[in-house]
Amino acid sequence: MKLHTVDETESAPEIRLPPLQEAVLDEATLDQLFFDLAEAAELVSVSLKGGATARAGDLPRAGSGGDGLALARRALGDGTALGVQIRYRFAGSEWWDTLLRTPSGVRLVRVRHEDALG
Repeated sequence: MKLHTVDETESAPEIRLPPLQEAVLDEATLDQLFFDLAEAAELVSVSLKGGATARAGDLPRAGSGGDGLALARRALGDGTALGVQIRYRFAGSEWWDTLLRTPSGVRLVRVRHEDALG
């Protein structure tokens, strides 16, 4: 197997990553996020991520309605889900929020869909 090396006359293409917003949320802020999404956003989809040993079929399907949002909040709170991805429309843009349980709270990573597409 021959490996390709880059000499000084070649330059690697620049990879442009979309801007992300990140925060670690406490329970009160997490509750407020779910309230805001339920009241002000148009939900596109809600997906749950189980634990390391969970299979996709082990988790209930969250869907895209208000019930899916409530299910996602409960699953994140009781540990049934280690992560949740919520896709929604707000203020003319589609947003993707990924929520992951961490020892210090719930980590939120938010990206605007249009920015992710380049």
